[in-house]
Amino acid sequence: MAYRPIPRKYRPQRFSEVVGQEVITETLKNAVKEGRLSHAYIFAGPRGVGKTTTARILAKAVNCEEPKEGEPCNECSQCLEIVKGSHPDVVEIDAASNRGIDQIRELRESVHYLPAKGKKKVYIIDEFHMLTKEAFNALLKTLEEPPEHVLFILATTEIDKIPPTILSRCQKFVFKRVPVELIVKSLKEICLKEGFEFEEEALKLIALSSEGCMRDAESLLEQSAALGMGKVEVEKVSDFLGILTGREVKELLSLGFKGNKEELFKKIKELEERGFNPSFVVNQLIEVVEREFLAPSTLTEEEAVAAYQILTKAVKEVNQHPYPFTALFFNLYKLSYFKEVKLLKDLVVKGSFTFKKEEGEKKTKNDTLDAYIKEIVREEGRVLIVPDNKLSEQILRSKIDELRKKFNCNVVIKEAERDVKKREISQKSKEIIDKIKDKFNAKILYIKVKDENSSS
Repeated sequence: MAYRPIPRKYRPQRFSEVVGQEVITETLKNAVKEGRLSHAYIFAGPRGVGKTTTARILAKAVNCEEPKEGEPCNECSQCLEIVKGSHPDVVEIDAASNRGIDQIRELRESVHYLPAKGKKKVYIIDEFHMLTKEAFNALLKTLEEPPEHVLFILATTEIDKIPPTILSRCQKFVFKRVPVELIVKSLKEICLKEGFEFEEEALKLIALSSEGCMRDAESLLEQSAALGMGKVEVEKVSDFLGILTGREVKELLSLGFKGNKEELFKKIKELEERGFNPSFVVNQLIEVVEREFLAPSTLTEEEAVAAYQILTKAVKEVNQHPYPFTALFFNLYKLSYFKEVKLLKDLVVKGSFTFKKEEGEKKTKNDTLDAYIKEIVREEGRVLIVPDNKLSEQILRSKIDELRKKFNCNVVIKEAERDVKKREISQKSKEIIDKIKDKFNAKILYIKVKDENSSS
């Protein structure tokens, strides 16, 4: 028996087998079961997500001799001939190569003939948006009032190019990209059936590379298995597809935040020599930053937000730059500037800018409270806290329960003396402010805090 490529071998033959389009397939299945079919459908969406496959399943379902709950049986002569592509009443037309008015006129004449073998004549027109303006106009009347024995299924990747007059005469179904987790699940099932050894992360890399296209994912799986002699392994798939492994993505982020120019440049050059796609690299970096923001582990929330802002701007620059890896290198290095940024509340309270803690120095929950405390006096049965200023006093009083828990005794906040001196920002702080404004395109707001004890 001749070899059948994986995308053809595992092409869905029932509505229930179509991955990621459950709402559409369930609607069509119910329409078949209840006999409430429209005369014309438009299937729109990206390539390889199941538009033509669903159209063929619908063609089988409406012509099947023994449909089961709206699904084709795939055993009768009607179903088998449609699968082989030899059924006389199921006509597939490629509008990219048959886009003129003459072809549409021939179609208009043929629709009036009764089905030769099945219950309905089904016309599947692929790349429907490629028809000429004259061809669209010639098809209008037929779409509006077709014979009862005719069903049109119009597939397109660019629904915006189809005239509104056509759209209004059809039921529209918009197919979405298949989620990564569903692609991975489907690829895993194929691997088990084919006897491939696989690493789950390798399947995820394939799913990411396919960009939601199930057909592309299956083709890439087949190529990866051939490359690995029946094994689908992370390292080989990563090199083959030009997509980083999870470990490499985190390594790039780490080098960027550390500001290690030499190591970062070396890593970027290595990726370029290995043929990686810089656009995919940026997309992967953003995806990891999103995960770190939702479930912080190595990055704080502030670092994740800064990384997101820098990398989002990097997407356009990397895609348009004549030297995309150079653009990627400089954008990743920008992450190192974040080590000079401290929380705004610390800057306002202290009146000057301080640096982020050195790497390896673990931050604790009480760090920010300590910043507001000028002096701690331990007395018998209590702790007396002297605030740094009036604003610090207000903040400490709002955190009195947390302080009592910290010192495990009664805590008294001493009233702060009113600071009559105007706080000046040091020259060093001004330089850091200017650097932050330049690097992050930020605006600095100085807020005057009113003293409750002052009449001014």
